[in-house]
Amino acid sequence: MAAIISSCANGAQLVVTRLVVQHHDPLLVALLRCTIAAACLAPLLWRARWPPARDCVTILGLGAVVAGLCPWLLTAAMRYTTASRGALVICTSPLLTLTFAAILGHERCTLWRLAGCCCALVGVAVGLSGQLLSGTPLAINHGDALVLFTTILLALFNVCAARMLMRHPAQTIVPLACFGGWIVLFGLTWATGEMGRIALFAAGDWGAVLFCGSVGGAGVLLLWSWAIEQASAARIAIFVTAAPISAGVFGFILLSETISSQHAAGTALIVAGIYLVYRNKPLAAGRT
Repeated sequence: MAAIISSCANGAQLVVTRLVVQHHDPLLVALLRCTIAAACLAPLLWRARWPPARDCVTILGLGAVVAGLCPWLLTAAMRYTTASRGALVICTSPLLTLTFAAILGHERCTLWRLAGCCCALVGVAVGLSGQLLSGTPLAINHGDALVLFTTILLALFNVCAARMLMRHPAQTIVPLACFGGWIVLFGLTWATGEMGRIALFAAGDWGAVLFCGSVGGAGVLLLWSWAIEQASAARIAIFVTAAPISAGVFGFILLSETISSQHAAGTALIVAGIYLVYRNKPLAAGRT
């Protein structure tokens, strides 16, 4: 349930991000989002037992990727593609996570897991088929490529974070990871001279950024990491496929994005993929 809520919130924040990024620099939007997320998560560290220095460095490094580089790339991608298409591309994460976990020896690749991930991947292809076959402009393909590269990084994070979450609780790791992302984004924003553009944000923009930082940033990171802590990375990764449903609904309401028959069919295949991964497998099975 935590993974489903996290994924749906992530789909919603992609839509809200697309609203803001059309008028503001993606790097600055990502920095403000991360700053709000860090402020929301900081109280968790007050009574936490801090990891050893070596683990702290590792967590900060993971955070630089998942809370820094990835949000920036996704924010930039929302200039070139729709939220629902971006969420569909992110659905390649389960297969990528399963592949990386199997290669590194962290997970056992069962037949049902492989079938479920492949089904979700086919769903992504079906969901994108209409626009890709009708001569999609290069700008949109560029956005999809950014999302795909981000998804590869997120899949690697799922695998690497799973081992770290076996040593330390999510409520300790997530705030540190968010701070690592903030360091990277602050340094890049300062170097590019975009800090002065904060004054250009209107009240509506601040409301959108606040949602992306609190619910879409702190909430998504904390729930997703806690879910990986309770189960395995490959099993939890399949629930990222709930994002297209959320993104499609919010995109239709807020941005008037159309929901094509291909998108609906792709979403159905993605849901079938979730079923295959968990077929004859209780949700409380724990790590494998």
